[in-house]
Amino acid sequence: MDHLITVEEVRELGRPISPQIDSEKLLSYIYETERLSIKPVIGDSLFSRILEKLQPESDAMADDDPVKVLLDGGEYTDCNGQYHMFSGLRMAMSYYVYAQYVMDGDFQLTRAGVVVKDGAYSSHVSSKERSDSYNNALTIAEGFMDEVKDYIRYAFPEEYKKRGKALGAHNKAIIVKRIG
Repeated sequence: MDHLITVEEVRELGRPISPQIDSEKLLSYIYETERLSIKPVIGDSLFSRILEKLQPESDAMADDDPVKVLLDGGEYTDCNGQYHMFSGLRMAMSYYVYAQYVMDGDFQLTRAGVVVKDGAYSSHVSSKERSDSYNNALTIAEGFMDEVKDYIRYAFPEEYKKRGKALGAHNKAIIVKRIG
C-alpha cells in the first residue's frame, strides 16, 4: 500500500523516534493518520491525486509542482499579495504519527493480553504525562495542518470549495481530569 509519507520521513521530520521502534508499528500509525486525520480534511479527490503523483511510474515532480509544495512545504504569495511560508503535509503527518506513537507505542499484544514492555533501564511515564505529550504533539500537528489548509485554499481552490467545512478546525485532544 502506498502512503503519503515513509517511515524514514516520519523519523526525520518530526520529533525523534528511536530507530529501534518497529517500522511496521509506525506504518500502522501512518495508515491511521492518513485515513482518520488527513483524508477527511483534504478529501478523497486530492488524497488520490497526491498518491497518483507519488507512484514510481509517474514523472518526477518539479519543485514548483503544487502537489510537491503541498507535501514538502514551501513559500507562496496568495491572491491578496500576502507572503506565506509553511512546513507541508508531511511535517503535519509526522507529528500526528508521533502523537499516535506516544499514546500507544509501548503497549504490546501478547498471548497473555496487553502488556507494557519494560527494559532494564526504562521507567514508565504516568497517564497524565503521556496525555500531555500526546496533546502537545497533536496541537503542533494541527498547527502545521492549518498551514496546509491555507495552502489548499490557495493552490487547489476547487478542492477547497468542495471541502469547505472539513477545512475548519477540529480538536481531538485528550484531557485527563483525574488520576488515581
